[in-house]
Amino acid sequence: ATYSSAKIAKVYANLQPRFAATYQLNDWSSLKFSYARNVQYLHLLSNSTGSNPTDLWIPSSNNVKPELSDQVSAGYYRNSNDNKYEFSGEIYYKSLQNQIDYKNGAILIANQNVESQLVYGIGRAYGLELYAKKKFGKLTGWISYTLSRTERKFTSINNGSWFPATQDETHSLSVVAIYKASKKWTLSSDFVYNTGNAVTWPSGKYTINGNTIFYYAQRNGYRMPPYNRLDVSATLQGKKRGQFDHDWTFSIYNLYARENPYFVQFQNDPNDPQKTQAVQYALFRLIP
Repeated sequence: ATYSSAKIAKVYANLQPRFAATYQLNDWSSLKFSYARNVQYLHLLSNSTGSNPTDLWIPSSNNVKPELSDQVSAGYYRNSNDNKYEFSGEIYYKSLQNQIDYKNGAILIANQNVESQLVYGIGRAYGLELYAKKKFGKLTGWISYTLSRTERKFTSINNGSWFPATQDETHSLSVVAIYKASKKWTLSSDFVYNTGNAVTWPSGKYTINGNTIFYYAQRNGYRMPPYNRLDVSATLQGKKRGQFDHDWTFSIYNLYARENPYFVQFQNDPNDPQKTQAVQYALFRLIP
């Protein structure tokens, strides 16, 4: 359709209600419940079949409806030892409507009508979140762990079956420790671990006129290698000069120089074209 200048083509209006409740079990523990609806009018499209995914943002339109999510959660929270320690556990479930993705065999390069390459479906996300924190003392810090699943469903993808979303991470772990070594020196470290993202990698290949064509069977049927990293730092508190404070911070990012994958590219083996090589590219090894 063609619209004249400044003409409104489509209007979407959605309520976004929120509800939260807390039930105090005693002086140190409580239960919490919540519900929230969220609406997203700007949409991110990721091409997970490419070696280096190119992301595209598109707005809502006559064809592209706003994405809707309804999330419910319930959690148990507890403090102990005069609030020195804090614990929590929470479960959640999120229902997703008007999800958007590329259809199989979508033409993406120099396409001026990207909406013709889209399909629409539903999604869901659910999981368990655990958290523990030490708030006082020379050694403080926290541990958080999430066990989750994020899935999508489209009639024309994977035979209409549920499949992992690109951002699906089964396990996510974070550990932070802060040690007050003296009045001036503070040492800290953090460790993170995440399950690799779901990706669409080739399941086979064939040759046409001397060119290798990769065959993709299942959407997001593979996983990137897991991501993990350890950072350490030391902070020296400087002298206060008038109204100003200053510190010296010395840190090392990715202490054990883990080569976490940025993307993986598939190519013919130079020594045997019948075989395929998976070449991993990484960014940011040890950085002081």
